Amino acid sequence: MTPEDAARAAEIRARGYPARITEIIAEVAEATGWEPQEITGARVFPGLVQARDLACFIARREGFSLTQIGNVLRRDHSSIKTALQREQRRRGGSNAQ
Repeated sequence: MTPEDAARAAEIRARGYPARITEIIAEVAEATGWEPQEITGARVFPGLVQARDLACFIARREGFSLTQIGNVLRRDHSSIKTALQREQRRRGGSNAQ
């Protein structure tokens, strides 16, 4: 682990998981044109679901648990797991955590 990686990990831990996952959602919303509240909402438009899946994927890659991600997105851990699997398929992979 590089010193930069260690500093980034410390920064993420210092912010706590709800704040950091919310930041990820905001970044994905800006990049995809959706509003953060749409990403955490119940609607299921195809582009919106892709944005939600991307937010889940990034949050998981940052080390957050399925439950932590689900708490912020207001979904259960199995929904988050399914979202990760969809995003992994989009990326050409076959397995997601």
